[in-house]
Amino acid sequence: MQHSVLLTGGQAVVASLRAHHIEVVFGIPGVHNLPIYDALYDEPGIRHVLARHEQGAGYMADGYARIAGRPGVALVITGPGVTNIATPLADAYADSLPLLVIATSLPGKTGGRSWGRLHELKDQLGLAQALVGWSHEVQRVAEIPEAIAEALRQMRTGRPRGAFLQIPLDVLEAQETIALPALEEGREPAVAPSEEAVQAALELLRAARRPVIIAGAGVSAAGANHELLRLAELLQAPVLLGGKSHDVLPNDHSLVITTRGAPSRTLGPLLSRSDLALVVGSKLGMQRTTLPALERSRSGQAQADTGRLPLPEKLIHIDIDAGEIGQRYPASVALVGDARLALSALLAGLEERAGQYEDRREEVAAVRAALRERAQRIYGEVMPWLEALRTALPREGIVVADMTMAGYAAAQAFPVYEPHSFIHASELCSIGTGLPLALGAQLAAPQRAVVALCGDGGFLQNVGELATAAQERIPVVTIVFNDASYTAVKNDQLQRFPGRSIATTLKPPDFVSLARAFHIEGQGVETPDELAELLRARLALPLEETRPLLIEVPLTQR
Repeated sequence: MQHSVLLTGGQAVVASLRAHHIEVVFGIPGVHNLPIYDALYDEPGIRHVLARHEQGAGYMADGYARIAGRPGVALVITGPGVTNIATPLADAYADSLPLLVIATSLPGKTGGRSWGRLHELKDQLGLAQALVGWSHEVQRVAEIPEAIAEALRQMRTGRPRGAFLQIPLDVLEAQETIALPALEEGREPAVAPSEEAVQAALELLRAARRPVIIAGAGVSAAGANHELLRLAELLQAPVLLGGKSHDVLPNDHSLVITTRGAPSRTLGPLLSRSDLALVVGSKLGMQRTTLPALERSRSGQAQADTGRLPLPEKLIHIDIDAGEIGQRYPASVALVGDARLALSALLAGLEERAGQYEDRREEVAAVRAALRERAQRIYGEVMPWLEALRTALPREGIVVADMTMAGYAAAQAFPVYEPHSFIHASELCSIGTGLPLALGAQLAAPQRAVVALCGDGGFLQNVGELATAAQERIPVVTIVFNDASYTAVKNDQLQRFPGRSIATTLKPPDFVSLARAFHIEGQGVETPDELAELLRARLALPLEETRPLLIEVPLTQR
């Protein structure tokens, strides 16, 4: 049902967002988008969170989307607002996230000519198109409700990607009678895989005795965590989780292996004994990281790891995006569709097969022990700090791991137990995102504890968002691990160019004083026990009394 109303373009943006139950938006006001902000003034149903940099706003919306499972929305101005938020848009594409950026654009057609106007870009829409799954520019106020509805529809249909909508300045200020939809919510109907594909997959699963499962973040995106666990137990199949899918299943389950950065030789024996691989919601990227070089430098081994896993020849691949299937490993059977529906169909067809599969828990335990030893070897100094964090953090607490040694260690060895409780944006791998991602996550889950793990170098890239935490009273705990170095880069640098370290040693600020300058509590700790005690005291406070907290952890300077 629709009703017609006379609105400005700015009012149409806000009314359309409210019609789709958007409750939080992130952004920074500028002279170009003030009509939108004026409309927000009259809309109590939408909370605006003031960032200090557009990249921060984008990553807050990104973190919000990851935990809430709903679109994150950011508002930016023409030109530098768009270029500043480009990195979060690229991250949303890499990690399949529903991030909507609404930007202003200059009025009128330029005919390809530069007019030298304020915030002018050569091709703003073209820039955005290279980074998102859907982009559009409206030309009239009446187009705004339909455009926002289409952006949201695109992000809840199939594989979500970022979306970009730009609105010319003159359209934001113009008035027009528009048809505004009534409040509505919901997802597009989930797409089930074909019955033919399901039967082909069942034939392979019934013939297998030692299957293995590789689960990606698409499992949680589809809400298929329970179905995956049931199927893994029925098949007695080891489940491999990567850094981005670290929280898909409880890490303390006897079939679960967390494999972030694990070399193929560690997983090889288990995979070589497997006669079938079931891949669910994973791109099977197996991308290289600096970790193989790190491991070689400490173990003295010179042989490089290929980054590819020796997967069985028979492989079933479930993914919402047909284009991802067969890209890196050939699939015997492709199930294109919603992961939850696909797994439910497989469960229904395998119930009578319970007990036919080999118990592989001893193999899993051996691999897990080897991975723990490897993590201790590579990340030894940070491991006791992560163990202290785990003892203090509630089981449902959320950890955001930045691109730092502590973050890499957490993606491998920090136990998590609930879906949507761990964020590690490791595909685009942009450093310095931990704090804004955590702020967005906290707003999506205000009743849960949220902790950001940051390095001293990366943290400074978005340090201004401490002001957002203070002003918006977002009670995130930020732990800064300080070793006065870009450690992962420096280790790789010294491995490749022995004795020639440049631009990777840092002179860090006094982080505790810095936090207090932002009106945030700052505390330094000297031991893991002190960290655990401080966190327990902080998390025991009533929700209404909690405030942002920064904790500085000293590490050996590199």
